[in-house]
Amino acid sequence: MSQLQHLFAEAVHLHQRGLLHEAEERYRQVHALLPDNGNVLANLAIVCRDLGRLQEAEAFARQGLAMAPDNPGAHLNLGAILEAGGKLAEALATYRQATTLFPDHPKILNNLGKLHHQQGDSRTARELLHKALRLFPEYPAALNNLGVLESDRGDLAAAEPLLEQSVALDPDNVNTLYNLATLCNARHKEAKAAELLERVLRLAPQHQAAGHMLAALRGATPPHAPRGYVEEVFDRYAPRFDEHLKKKLGYTAPEALAEMVRRHCTALLPFAATLDLGCGTGLSGAAFRPLSAHLSGVDLSQHMLHRAREKRLYDHLQQDDLLHFLGNGEERYAAFVAADVLVYVGDPEPLLRLIAQRADNNAVIACSIERCPQQDGVGYVLRPSGRYAHDPASLAACAARHGFAVLAREDHDIRKEDGNWLAGDLFLFSRVRVDG
Repeated sequence: MSQLQHLFAEAVHLHQRGLLHEAEERYRQVHALLPDNGNVLANLAIVCRDLGRLQEAEAFARQGLAMAPDNPGAHLNLGAILEAGGKLAEALATYRQATTLFPDHPKILNNLGKLHHQQGDSRTARELLHKALRLFPEYPAALNNLGVLESDRGDLAAAEPLLEQSVALDPDNVNTLYNLATLCNARHKEAKAAELLERVLRLAPQHQAAGHMLAALRGATPPHAPRGYVEEVFDRYAPRFDEHLKKKLGYTAPEALAEMVRRHCTALLPFAATLDLGCGTGLSGAAFRPLSAHLSGVDLSQHMLHRAREKRLYDHLQQDDLLHFLGNGEERYAAFVAADVLVYVGDPEPLLRLIAQRADNNAVIACSIERCPQQDGVGYVLRPSGRYAHDPASLAACAARHGFAVLAREDHDIRKEDGNWLAGDLFLFSRVRVDG
């Protein structure tokens, strides 16, 4: 038995160092000799999750839970793996069942609270997180999650001390450091935000979201926002996206673009096939569904796509990077919608080049931008918000290089920021001018 204990300890050490394949090999050696050991099954589940093999991870976690139903860690393990696989309803049910068995377990309360917030039920989430903190006042994860909840509600003053306390208790936690940096940036504490982002990057040099935000604060203008940043923003934003964007930020670009299409493209309606780029939860889908015989959407965020599917607006939805999707298919489209998309793209040239390759002869592009003047010959700039603004003339010139002329352009307030409207433009581009 001592030899098995040594082998298991070695596997754990390798796992902690990130040597996942080596750790898995040793876990499996122990599992072959101790097939009913709950700890071994739990660790096998976790290493499979970390390797991205979620189906195997879930199978091991369920086996472990069946072996040890009175072990709260087994419930937590299964719930976390279900979350990682996007099975949020099953994860919620797992945590709820666990709370009936262990009603005063802080980690279970924390995980259930976090998931309720991700599902848009902030009131229940707050109750659960407060209960977790009454039981364990210095619980960094619960402090972080409550801070994120308050920040998402718009109460930044309440969120900041919670995140500060979480960082003090767990100073090398990359997620909490990034959350606090984001909050400080929103509160215009740019120097503190930059210092926190630098800490994140020292701990996790490949953290794309931190790198993007630090570039924005330093006045750099990379050509596009990295995939990791876009996924992080919208996966977190999904539960409150529609209500927050429309009711609090006054966002109306999809409806305004659809109205422009009705006025200027009557002869082309309904579009045979429309592609909603960066479709999110389906705000543009709702506006363009009546104008389209077939409607497809593509987005990076799994959680946003989940919300879009619930609305049953689209004939086809796909999770993918926009440029990868456009560059790896043969379908052609009569209309492309890009509402609030260029604010994460930056340089529009690669996107417009690929759209031109997938566009029908009379294709239309409907898009929105936040407006800025051209600076030093560059037609876009990265703002401290992490969003790009574009020079309208530069965008029109880029579209013309790919065979699209301006069919219509309108001034439009894009959204509110700090209570003030951000000026922008709505464009319709077409390969052939159409008189409606």
